[in-house]
Amino acid sequence: MSEVLMYGFLTGMVMSFMLGTVFFALVQNSIDYGFRTGVFISLGVITSDLILIVLSWFNAELIPQGSTTDLIVRICGAVFLLLYGFSNLLKKEKAAYPKTEKKQLAKFMSMGFLLNILNPGNYIGWLAVTTQLKTVARYEVTEAALYFAGAIGAIFLMECLIAWSASFLKPYITDRFLQLVNRLIGVLFIAFAIALFFY
Repeated sequence: MSEVLMYGFLTGMVMSFMLGTVFFALVQNSIDYGFRTGVFISLGVITSDLILIVLSWFNAELIPQGSTTDLIVRICGAVFLLLYGFSNLLKKEKAAYPKTEKKQLAKFMSMGFLLNILNPGNYIGWLAVTTQLKTVARYEVTEAALYFAGAIGAIFLMECLIAWSASFLKPYITDRFLQLVNRLIGVLFIAFAIALFFY
């Protein structure tokens, strides 16, 4: 069980490093309004992640089990990771921060929730993970719950750390820094895809 929790925690750490609108919202609002604001944005993010996990779990039920299905799932998962990896290698993201106005904690929680749940890539990512757990790893419900608890815990922890260190991070979040991080993530995803092909 401890291994399942650790795998989930590692998954959450990788997902939390996928820089996007949530990251910039965390940095900017934490600088403007303090660490507490970043915590509420993070709470909104993990709330939406829980909804996406539940949806992906029931949608994964539609995929039949069997050796052929295992192969198809691995191939589809590897192709998804390859596409995501190459897109990270090729994209040129700018260090653009959203504007913040009024200090309202409910507003910031809603911001994190909407920024996360309206990104279709998040649902596809959770569906890929869930399908892998159910059809290939054959996780029981209790094991999957522990895995997702580790993932959600890691995402929340990492985002709180980002919010806490926001005042130190902002000067270093340049276009070049984002390009380097995107390339690193791209290489990691491609490596995961190759490993999945030979699983």
